[in-house]
Amino acid sequence: MTQSILLIAQDSISYDKYNFDKDCYNGGQQEVNYCLSNVSVKLSKIVQNKYECLIAYFDLKIKKYSSSKDTSIVADYIKEKQFLISSQVTWRKLADENASFWEIGGGTITPMYVAQSLIKDEKDRLIWLDSIIEEEGQGDETEVLKCE
Repeated sequence: MTQSILLIAQDSISYDKYNFDKDCYNGGQQEVNYCLSNVSVKLSKIVQNKYECLIAYFDLKIKKYSSSKDTSIVADYIKEKQFLISSQVTWRKLADENASFWEIGGGTITPMYVAQSLIKDEKDRLIWLDSIIEEEGQGDETEVLKCE
């Protein structure tokens, strides 16, 4: 049985579609901190799901073309997969370092700043992953994989 795959972005690529934090700024500091932390966790899970979806896409493409006489196609998908893995590791480290900056000094608003930093970086990463999903999905008419 042949596996098919086409990457489909859920919506158009935009920052607004990941704006889950817009309602977090009502209430006391503790409520704001809690809400923003939950938004960060939610966005982090979406980032991970899209990343895993792209890895699955590249794995299927590598498998599909591995029996082809044109080994350059497989090599290109392997490189893309390796670059995606490397960039994900680097991005995660940078996002964590950015958030750590806000932990200096402490205080009751520190969790808010940390979460806001993570949220911004996660939104940026999601837009980048969405652009890859959209680009990779161009022209694949017979293969479907929904990256949510």
